[in-house]
Amino acid sequence: MQALSGFAQPVTSVKLDVKDKPLNMVLHQLRDNYGFQLSYTENQLARYKVTVNQTFQSHEETLEYLLKDLPFKLKKSGDVFIIIPLKIEEDPPGQQEVYISGQILESGTWEPLSYSNIIINKKQLVADVTGSFNFIASADSSFHVQISHLGYFVYDTVLYAGINQKFMLKPSVLPLPEIKVENNLIDHSTQIGAAAGNMKINHNIARFLPGQGDNSIFNLLRLMPGIQASNEQNADLQISGSPEGQSLITFDGFTLFGLKNYNNNISIVNPFLVKNIEIYQGGFQAQYGSRVGGLVQITGKNGNLQKPTFSFNVNTTTLNGMAEIPLFKKSSFVVAYRQTYYNLYNSDNFNIYAPTHSKSKVEDDKSSFKSGENSINVYPDNYRYRDFNTKYTINLSDNDQLAFSFYLGGDKYRLNTSKDLNSQSQTGDNSYQVDLSDRERNSQNGFSTFYSKNWSKALNSQFTFSTSDYSREAFQSIVGRPGDSTNVDSQDDMEYSNSAGEYSLRNENRLTQKNGKELKFGVGFYANRASLVNINNYGDTLTFNNKQRYHNTHYFAFVQEHLPVGEKLKVDIGMRFNLSNTTHKLYNEPRVSLQYKLTDNLKFNAAWGRYHQFMYKLAHVDRDNNYTYFWVTGDESTPVLNSTQYFAGLNYYKNNLTINAEGYFKRTKNLSRLIYEQEPLPTPGVNPTYITYLGGAKAYGINTYVRKDFGKQALWASYTWSKALERLAPAGMPLPEWEPAMHDQRHEVKLAALLNYRRFYFSTDFVYGSGLELIKDAFSDGNAKTDYQRLDVALTYKLNWSKTQSELGVSVLNVFDRENLSYNFLRSINLSPEYNSVKVYTNAVPFTPTIFFKIVF
Repeated sequence: MQALSGFAQPVTSVKLDVKDKPLNMVLHQLRDNYGFQLSYTENQLARYKVTVNQTFQSHEETLEYLLKDLPFKLKKSGDVFIIIPLKIEEDPPGQQEVYISGQILESGTWEPLSYSNIIINKKQLVADVTGSFNFIASADSSFHVQISHLGYFVYDTVLYAGINQKFMLKPSVLPLPEIKVENNLIDHSTQIGAAAGNMKINHNIARFLPGQGDNSIFNLLRLMPGIQASNEQNADLQISGSPEGQSLITFDGFTLFGLKNYNNNISIVNPFLVKNIEIYQGGFQAQYGSRVGGLVQITGKNGNLQKPTFSFNVNTTTLNGMAEIPLFKKSSFVVAYRQTYYNLYNSDNFNIYAPTHSKSKVEDDKSSFKSGENSINVYPDNYRYRDFNTKYTINLSDNDQLAFSFYLGGDKYRLNTSKDLNSQSQTGDNSYQVDLSDRERNSQNGFSTFYSKNWSKALNSQFTFSTSDYSREAFQSIVGRPGDSTNVDSQDDMEYSNSAGEYSLRNENRLTQKNGKELKFGVGFYANRASLVNINNYGDTLTFNNKQRYHNTHYFAFVQEHLPVGEKLKVDIGMRFNLSNTTHKLYNEPRVSLQYKLTDNLKFNAAWGRYHQFMYKLAHVDRDNNYTYFWVTGDESTPVLNSTQYFAGLNYYKNNLTINAEGYFKRTKNLSRLIYEQEPLPTPGVNPTYITYLGGAKAYGINTYVRKDFGKQALWASYTWSKALERLAPAGMPLPEWEPAMHDQRHEVKLAALLNYRRFYFSTDFVYGSGLELIKDAFSDGNAKTDYQRLDVALTYKLNWSKTQSELGVSVLNVFDRENLSYNFLRSINLSPEYNSVKVYTNAVPFTPTIFFKIVF
């Protein structure tokens, strides 16, 4: 389907001179030269060729002449001429249903635009992952259609019924063709408030935010309300009060368990590949499961179907390249590779980190992180990262699609450092040397096969097979000795490895019903496995060796009904059933959500649901009260997590101003933790060991978001007030009072601006966090400033190079070099009463100037 428009021109006559030219191309010519506004099906008109050499007195006369003796009828709606096939007009009078279906694509590349928003005669619907949609109306008429996708010009037209149509949307950040478009708005705001707990973000603007291109997607995610940005959690996402391991990140349908990557400027998803990002903070519908926290679904590009395209990015950290190659007219192949091209933290290599953070020598700095305690600020001596992606997509007939996606990534690092400690006693000053050695390797791979089949005008089925594997291996050694001696006074060694795997087969079906109603149903299964080796060798106490394997297989079925009630109310009612082959239990998950339009600009959203999680991260708390998280599955030894969630909020949108306020409450049961006990429990024969604690958690808060777009400029701010509490006790013992969880933080404020002037894009963002409980607990003397503050700025220039899209950018991260702690790299080491404890930590991103260059051709 084409909806063509141009600037209205004061034309008194239309001169047309063509010979044996396809009718659709003639209409393109009329649009460009005389401002015709048209709606028609492109492939239907392309079958007919016309020859004309004549002058006409009006638009209508021109079109009537061209359609003479052809099987089409002309209809006018406002200023738009609709060309309707006659076979539709000749349907019997008893015809009660008409169909509109099609696929939404990016103009120029034919890349499907997943989950685009569609409004047909005030009825809202959402395209699927292939950009396809179906709509059934109960009467023959013309239809007002609006299609929007973040970062693209809004498609607004009037059309008649038709199936298998193509709707082309133009990206707003790319140069437009010579065709002038009238009254074409840009959907560039973050879409928030469409449903309770749901957000869509515009990945097209992510590359203009501060960074260097390698972490642009997660730089944008961290600026969204409810996603914790403080202390730069880089192993996982913490969403609306849920701790790490309880939220799901997927890429093309397979799970990303997360790489604990030491460098916050590199994300585990290559930004070149990202097409769509959708976030569910909770309260999600019945087709989604397997987590009690939030969901982040990332859809990768299928590749350019029109011409080969090559993209390259080089910055102060990595080299990144991607190739998109069309094959056999209906398929495309994408391949991308990225890696660090030098050792980031080694001062022997050119880099921006080593001059201030090299740790190859013994530290003698007696100051600590804003406190008077002994501490060691560590950075790796060696760090490397790389990842690889491929995807092959075949576009079959009737908008059917088959795709294969593969990912492989990993990083590794090692560090060695020493520090001299001093204390005063009756015998005088005593010195003590601590040697720390640490190394770690992480790897992640994933694969998915996706097939979408349109059985009829109303029924679509999708089948997904996915597999994902993750492994983490780490070793740490801490040696202490008197400063004037070579004899070892104490030595603690910790070694652990954790692997996680998942494969699944899932089917989802969509049955389109009249006037926006839709039924979704599906079945499938997940098979999860994990293994854990955790060895703690405390030189002055004991050796603890824990080796365990976990597995869980569960089957699921769901049904979800979308029910528009009038023009103001939409209700979604669903049920999900999970049958565990490991625990031999049936888990029911009812879900309800609604959206009610209070006024034209104000909407109320609410959602409630029950959720279970069969694979999650289990915390081990060691002798020195350090938290280490390992993937496990729910089985006979570890319980299945159970959560009930409530979301409710208001959304206001008018004149490019978005205001959204949403409250949430999450209650999670069957929480477990392994805690090292210093003293034996009051049971004869029991030795100090890791004891299983059981209990629950609750989290509640308010997420607010305000955004205003001024043409090409955008300002937004978010504020989160939250509270995360938990209580646990050894099995059989009464639960204590609620106390703050380690990820608890009361306040978080985020400010951002994106400004555009001609070819220049300026952006800045600021994040403030009042302080995580983990950080406050580690520096409990009261002298430490444990809050988080970071300001970033960036300037990007779009180069005017022929036949390329090129960008040159500079960013400064942490402009004021604010000393912030990294959430993932904080440990306490209890040496002796004389020296108290040593805090081993890594600062989050320091003052970091970066430069990058990107070219696409």
